Amino acid sequence: METLQFSVKDQIATLTFNRPEAMNSFNQAMAHELKNITQQIKQDNNIRAVILNGAGKLFMAGGDLKFFYDSLDTMPKGVLDLVRALNTSILNLTTMPKPVIASVHGSVAGAGMSLMMACDLVMVANDTKFTLAYSGIGVSPDGGATYHLPRLVGRKKAMEWLLLSNVFDAQTALHYGLINWVVPAEKLTEETEKLAKKLAHGPTKTYAHIKRLINSTSDMNLETQLEEEGFAFEFCTTTEDFKSGVTGFLQKKIPEFVGK
Repeated sequence: METLQFSVKDQIATLTFNRPEAMNSFNQAMAHELKNITQQIKQDNNIRAVILNGAGKLFMAGGDLKFFYDSLDTMPKGVLDLVRALNTSILNLTTMPKPVIASVHGSVAGAGMSLMMACDLVMVANDTKFTLAYSGIGVSPDGGATYHLPRLVGRKKAMEWLLLSNVFDAQTALHYGLINWVVPAEKLTEETEKLAKKLAHGPTKTYAHIKRLINSTSDMNLETQLEEEGFAFEFCTTTEDFKSGVTGFLQKKIPEFVGK
């Protein structure tokens, strides 16, 4: 691939934005490569956890402003194609039946924020800087930013960050619930891999149901959510991992989950 690196080891997929010379900015090629590879990961049952990160000095600087600048006279040609490819990637990340970890360093802006928010868990280096950035170049958000951000940090804070394009640090992101963990920059890779290994050795089908239930909760009333929980619970009792978990608990042994 031209703009991404992809590898799988020990049932963990690592997907890396790989345009460090352009601050990993999101362009047409990346949009379509990301759409295709996230679809592949989603369908691959041998992959049980995913890491999303960036090469070089930062996670992602957002959209490729050079592309927009060079295309000013022909706008909006090509824009909707890029946005729809990004949308498919966002949907793939949020619906794939396995946990996705964003491992973030340096800085993250614009579409990078949208992709980060689509991940299930977020671990960041302590010196990371964040900004939504969209309004700073006179454009409204994309990639589900207006969907995920208010659900994560609340409507007022989301409005503030989107209208003003504030730059904020990792501790602020942690305080408002935008991310899960802040770690020393030199330990980011190690801590991310440790978390990914734990998830890859967990009850994958159970994780899939937890993810689906959490992601659907804002669209459900309590009665419907309770029923959906019941169906998911019922299904989980038929899995090999449930048998292993119950047996291990009663026999005081650590269960061996196989993701089935």
